[in-house]
Amino acid sequence: MISEFDFIQKNRAGWERLDLLFKKRKKSFNEAEEFGNLYLKTTEDLSFSQTHFSNSNLNQYLNNLIYKCHFIFYKKKKSNLLRLINFFGKELPKIFYSLKYPILLSFMIFILSSSIAFLLVRNNVELAEIFVDSHTYEMILTDLETRDQFSNFDNIPKEYRIPISFYIWFNNSKVALYAFVLGITFGLGTIFILIMNGLMLGTLMSIYFMNGHFTDFISLILVHGSIELTAIFISGGAGFFLSSAILVPKREKRIEKLKINALIAFKCITGVIVLLLWAGLIEGLVTTLKLNVSIRFIIAAVNIVIIILYFIPGFFIMKKDMNLQPGS
Repeated sequence: MISEFDFIQKNRAGWERLDLLFKKRKKSFNEAEEFGNLYLKTTEDLSFSQTHFSNSNLNQYLNNLIYKCHFIFYKKKKSNLLRLINFFGKELPKIFYSLKYPILLSFMIFILSSSIAFLLVRNNVELAEIFVDSHTYEMILTDLETRDQFSNFDNIPKEYRIPISFYIWFNNSKVALYAFVLGITFGLGTIFILIMNGLMLGTLMSIYFMNGHFTDFISLILVHGSIELTAIFISGGAGFFLSSAILVPKREKRIEKLKINALIAFKCITGVIVLLLWAGLIEGLVTTLKLNVSIRFIIAAVNIVIIILYFIPGFFIMKKDMNLQPGS
């Protein structure tokens, strides 16, 4: 029978190699395969040692080596709930913060187009029929003629308000997805979506302003719009981020850069859809109540504060990641 000394001399190189591969954070395919084979061989060595050298310290050494390697193969998977919490609590705020400049660009395009529409319609109200669809334009005229602002909300039975909330969510989600997906058109499609929506909002603001109902209109819109518009800005930013892979790939191949940016932007859109669900529920359940103007502004302010507080962790997570990088 082989002696303990000879057994150690024969297998020591394999154990040391296993320990070295364990400590290596990134392994090639061949190294991963070698790691697996050495792990299996070491478990056999432990079994042999326990049988033939039961009182040896070698058993403790091999047992510790196998124990720590075991968790690379059998990592405890996080529950779906924990993964969801991690995504919305850490990963998504980090993504939002990393896309702050494309989102800011999206915001500026929307605000600029809204401002232009506001000024143009004030000087020539007939332009309103160009900037908004016929149904919306007729609704505006009805509200103003009857002096019963936003009377269309009064015609919605309470039992239909939740289904309508989901319809609003679905419709707004389509707009957000268009703004994102059309980033593939070098960002031109995203710009178009932002401008068209900006022109429509600017037109509505201008008409109600000229008729003395601006405060009533803007407070009502902000109840849900504070969330809805944020979601549109983010989806536009995701679209611009997607287009940047084509326009400015830097040193990477365009197709590889596009894959990376598309994955990040798609995760961003997941958050946008949740925001739009929140906005849709508020529009269907709260906006329809036609609350006092001051209460509407308070609700809008609370929405904005919540969104800002959600963005803040992204800054600290990014800063922490940068501090952990070698040489930082």
